[in-house]
Amino acid sequence: MREPTFINLAEAHLCSDCEAIGDSANRCPRCGSDALIAITRVIHRHRDSIRLICEPLEEAMLRAA
Repeated sequence: MREPTFINLAEAHLCSDCEAIGDSANRCPRCGSDALIAITRVIHRHRDSIRLICEPLEEAMLRAA
């Protein structure tokens, strides 16, 4: 069994050729391709960009009645 490898999200890049994730912005560690996409460009990682709308259960039940 292989040991897990952890990569900082800010340094993670996805290879669009072989779909491997590595921490190099220049070359894929698996296939050597330079077709890399920064993970942070597609995954919003800041809590400020996520909005959750919650309402008390009592208010929802009153409206449904």
